[in-house]
Amino acid sequence: MKYSQLISFNPIEDVIQLVTAENKDKAREYVKTYVMSDSMADALQAPMIDQLQMDEVVDNKGVLVVGNYGTGKSHLMSVISAVATDTENIQYLQNEKFKQQVQPIAGKFEVLRIEIGGVVMPLYDVIMGYVQDDFDRRGISFEVPEYSSVKSLKTVIQNMMMAFSEKYPDKGYLIVVDEFLSYLSSRNEREIVLDLEFFRALGEMCSKSKLRVIFGMQEKIFDNPRFSFVADTLKHVSDRFTQLIITKEATSYVVSERILKKSPEQKALIRKHLEKFCGLYTGMSSRLEEFVDLFPIHPSYIDVFNKIYLIENRHILKNISVTIKGIFNTYVPENQPGIISFDDYWPAIKSNGLLKSDLTISRVVNASQQLEDIINRAFPKTVYKPLAIKIIYALSVHRLTTNGLNVQFGLTAENLKDDLCLYLLMPEEDADFLLAIIKTTLKDIMTTVSGQFIIYNDGNNQYYIDVDKIVDYDEKIKQKASIMADGELNRYFYEVVYRCLEWNAKQYVTNFNIYEYDLNWDSHNIFREGYLFMGLPGERSTAQPERDFYIHIMPPYDAAGTTVQNLPDEVYFYFKSTDEFRELMGLYASANSLAQISEGKDKDVYLNKANMLRKRLIKYLSENKNTCFDVVYKKQKRQMIEVLKGRYKTDLTFKDTIDLAASLSFDDYFNTKYPEFPVMNTKITRRNMADCARVAFDHFAGRKTQQSTAMLQSFGILDGEKIRPEGSKYAFYYIDLVKNLPPQGVLNYSDMFEQRFMDMYVDKHFQIEFILTPIIFLSLVYGGYAVITLKDGKTITASNLDQIPKIGVMDLYEFKYLSRPAQISMAELKRLFDVIGLNPVLLDNPNDRETGVAQLLSKAQELSNSAVMSENKLNNGFDLWGEPLVSTTDMNRLRDACNAVRNEFSNYSAKFNTPAKLNNFSLSMDEVDKLQEQIKLAMLIPQYMDFKSGCGDVVSYIQNIEYIDLGEAFKSEVEQAKSSFRTVRDSIMDGESGEAAAQKVDAALGKVKAKYIDIYFDAHKKKRLDITDAQRRGKIQEGKALANLRKLRSIEILSAAKLTDIETDMSGLVVCYELTPEELKTTHICQYCRFHLYDKAKNVFGQLDNIEIRIDSLLDEWTQTLLNTISDPIVSSQKTFLPAEQQKAIDTFIETGALPKHVDDFFVKAINALLKGFEPVVIDVVDLDLAAAGQVPRGPAPGAQDVDHERVRQPPGHAGAGEGADGAAGEAGGEGGDVVVLHGLAGGVGGVQGGAAGDVPGGNRALGDGGHHGGAGDGDDGAEDRLGGVDEVAADVAERARAHGALVAPGHGVVGSTP
Repeated sequence: MKYSQLISFNPIEDVIQLVTAENKDKAREYVKTYVMSDSMADALQAPMIDQLQMDEVVDNKGVLVVGNYGTGKSHLMSVISAVATDTENIQYLQNEKFKQQVQPIAGKFEVLRIEIGGVVMPLYDVIMGYVQDDFDRRGISFEVPEYSSVKSLKTVIQNMMMAFSEKYPDKGYLIVVDEFLSYLSSRNEREIVLDLEFFRALGEMCSKSKLRVIFGMQEKIFDNPRFSFVADTLKHVSDRFTQLIITKEATSYVVSERILKKSPEQKALIRKHLEKFCGLYTGMSSRLEEFVDLFPIHPSYIDVFNKIYLIENRHILKNISVTIKGIFNTYVPENQPGIISFDDYWPAIKSNGLLKSDLTISRVVNASQQLEDIINRAFPKTVYKPLAIKIIYALSVHRLTTNGLNVQFGLTAENLKDDLCLYLLMPEEDADFLLAIIKTTLKDIMTTVSGQFIIYNDGNNQYYIDVDKIVDYDEKIKQKASIMADGELNRYFYEVVYRCLEWNAKQYVTNFNIYEYDLNWDSHNIFREGYLFMGLPGERSTAQPERDFYIHIMPPYDAAGTTVQNLPDEVYFYFKSTDEFRELMGLYASANSLAQISEGKDKDVYLNKANMLRKRLIKYLSENKNTCFDVVYKKQKRQMIEVLKGRYKTDLTFKDTIDLAASLSFDDYFNTKYPEFPVMNTKITRRNMADCARVAFDHFAGRKTQQSTAMLQSFGILDGEKIRPEGSKYAFYYIDLVKNLPPQGVLNYSDMFEQRFMDMYVDKHFQIEFILTPIIFLSLVYGGYAVITLKDGKTITASNLDQIPKIGVMDLYEFKYLSRPAQISMAELKRLFDVIGLNPVLLDNPNDRETGVAQLLSKAQELSNSAVMSENKLNNGFDLWGEPLVSTTDMNRLRDACNAVRNEFSNYSAKFNTPAKLNNFSLSMDEVDKLQEQIKLAMLIPQYMDFKSGCGDVVSYIQNIEYIDLGEAFKSEVEQAKSSFRTVRDSIMDGESGEAAAQKVDAALGKVKAKYIDIYFDAHKKKRLDITDAQRRGKIQEGKALANLRKLRSIEILSAAKLTDIETDMSGLVVCYELTPEELKTTHICQYCRFHLYDKAKNVFGQLDNIEIRIDSLLDEWTQTLLNTISDPIVSSQKTFLPAEQQKAIDTFIETGALPKHVDDFFVKAINALLKGFEPVVIDVVDLDLAAAGQVPRGPAPGAQDVDHERVRQPPGHAGAGEGADGAAGEAGGEGGDVVVLHGLAGGVGGVQGGAAGDVPGGNRALGDGGHHGGAGDGDDGAEDRLGGVDEVAADVAERARAHGALVAPGHGVVGSTP
């Protein structure tokens, strides 16, 4: 089957250039041919689409599209720009998700496309030059300022966008730039900093204008080491740009879905073909679908291709297209995978003359060509020669991915097998057999080329091309190794062992491998001092002085004739070399030897070789340390593993293992030499000994740590957490010596110590190092058994152990002498114990004194804390009822007592924290007695505070009501109670307890409080509605009568003042029925309504009855007023202009003489509609009488604006009289001398503008002509007619006003005036 039958080949042979997308046909083709996965569509959303859109106000940024040559970067930018320019292009997109995502940007932009590579101008000049050309082409008036004159880059961009928006107000301006990395790479440091500032300004202006920018580049720049010299500038730029990285997966998707697209049937055929080879290649089975999708391209082809960092204009999609075109009509081999990998790319590289101009590529090509020539000419196995050439090609391509030719990184045999799908005919399909053939071929290649140009890195088993390997250094090292003497091998063996020991010790004896050595005494956890020999044992005499032990690492090669003494302080380690180790050792010695006689690059190569070999040797020793040594001690030879006796741990280093074996061998010897040496609870080394000792010293000053505790435990000084030197055999030995001293006798330093090993001193009895012995002596001081006198004459006693951290360690190491401490003041101490309530018997027996000390410290802390708290109370809140609890004199006495007690006891925890420190107690009997008096005085303060807390609440209560005016009798009772309070309070100073005094005050003031509660509760009941009244008020508020009044209040002729008064009075009635006398015991006013006795609230009794009467009365009054008004013929005549439903509602009201049970909005609207066109007019009754007498008053009523208000006399007390001339409706009941008249404004209801009197139903006469609009000739006659009817109207008005209580005058004319 041919490849053409397995793939639908759609080659990409042209390189897409961004600027070609300006052609609409080209742009449409780019959109049609662009393929992407859903995951890539998702990846575009945030870094690109969200930044380009202009619908939502967000912090838009510039966009960087990062992708290697040929990964579709330019194609993507072309597609985005094509869609942004023309909405029609959306229909050609293949990915449905992407179609939806680009909707917000489709057709929203004018686009400028730029390819920027190969220019040397500043970025500003390049971009703004293209912008200028684009604006000129578009007819946009804008001049780009010279770069040198620009003060603000943002201002230039703002001005640019303002000019753009004048021409394109509804569009954004999208600038798309490709090949940006090529441009940046050509700029020097100063130039690139300026360029990046403009670059940043473009990104920043994306959030402040309709400008959007996209830049395409081959690599990320923000974390790119190539631009590390401008890292700070790039950091600021990165805030204004997002990065869209085109991944390997995206490239693979394009290859599989466009270039090598396959039908399900084709995939099935490929899958069946590849399944035969899955067992040969690691990962093929798990990645089979990926292999099928990309077939015949290996996934590694894309991986490696994307990593080639040196080759410009490499286009993976184009190269794959060319490769597939060459095999498209050939047959897929049935017995081979038929997969093409990255080695196939090497012929294209080596044949490209332009690429060879790059020095790095040229060097790799030359080395690879020489390798290929040698293989073609001299490879010993002809059948494997194609395989060898394929491997060289793969290593050559891979060399260009390692970011430098000095990197020792390549491919393993397994990598080559799997990444190239190497295949050879085999007896049976076996992966291990195939791998063995490949490894053999690799060795044959290296043998054939004599080690030139190709290197095997045994550290990682990788092979790589080394362009500098012209000399076969490995061969030279092998030749030299074959003639190295055993003595030389021994010397370099010791060098390796030295490295294994991981130390930096200097030779103790010049030209001898003898070193001072500290060995951990494993059973005692402390180091011993000795020597380590790497050489012959006969050199022992050269190491002086004698020390605890000698460790010998015996020479592994040519050690014949060596004699050993096998002394108990000597242990011997014999290395058991293997052929492999000897070979490596020979190579290591040879490489070092050659390095010594070489110079320059050759020397460096040999040293690097030696370093690699040394690592292998160290690794061997570290991994085989338990088996590669025999240990000889006192003539007994054992394997290392036997000596360790199960003590071996996997994490032990080489040095740890040697040390442990030596320590176990020397253990009996050390125990014999140091029979009473302490076993340390923490490991002591030379490095940490002084620090551990210092921590232990400070423990006696109270600075306890886990490490200090371990140190004291090592010497048996601790009993739990308590320091008990009596329990330590080390401390007890010296306690006994001090006790046996004569009076004034001392133990001198020289009496206790002797010199060992030069400057190291140890105590004579236990052989403990002088650095550690102060732990013992300080425990004696702590226990009161000794005093240490330093060389400067200062003493360390039990009372000043807290100063230990301030004393230099050398003063403690080398003190002057030990002596006995002073005696204790027993009588005074017992008196103190008695005064503070402790049992003095605790001081009699030394064994009980520690308990006595503990109780003393506890009591002292209690007294000190109490004194401090008491003094604080004196300064804060030591008063009650507005008065201090004691006089000024007593206050001073109490304060002095607190200070005295605090000063005495505050430092007992440091001063007397051990029985030994009781020796320093210095108070006399008189001073103890005085201290007793001070304690008694200080203890009065808590009594006063008990008094305050006991009666403070009742006192505070009486304080709150003290000045409320409740009569003289009550006032007198309060004053008497206050006098009793003072008397009882002052009795505390004479011995009365605070609690008893408080009870007396509580009883005296409680009577006054109870009386007040009765008064208040009674007043509260009178001023507040109870639950029954509250429910009744609620019914009134929700009742129909009040609801009807509230509806009617919107009728203008009804006065709302009385209704407002009713509502105000009702809201003023406060409901409170929860208060109980019990609650008044804790607060002097009601917590619910906050009623005060001085409040001027009315008694609530009878208030609701009155309100109900007023509501009913007002409802009757308004009902009558409405009936009188709308029953008037003049008003009633307007009903004809109302809808039938409203007429019916009014007629029903008039007929029944009663309001509807439920006054609703419809009824109110009907009344207001009837009265529409009228306004209430106040007529003075005097004017009314004048009118009745035929005398018409002239001029407008006071306050009138557009109409005249006729004043008509009305009988006093007549219902419906007006309040004044301001047009407001008057209240019924005859409160004024005016009458309300409705004065027509619009010629009748419904907008009727005229009509004779006879037109009005019922023959009612209008005041004036309702529709008169007289012309020039009608003026006098009209005026005469209007005035002529006043006599009759006036009489009519007067009659109706007296009869009905309201007067209505429809008509538009103005009485008493001429037009």
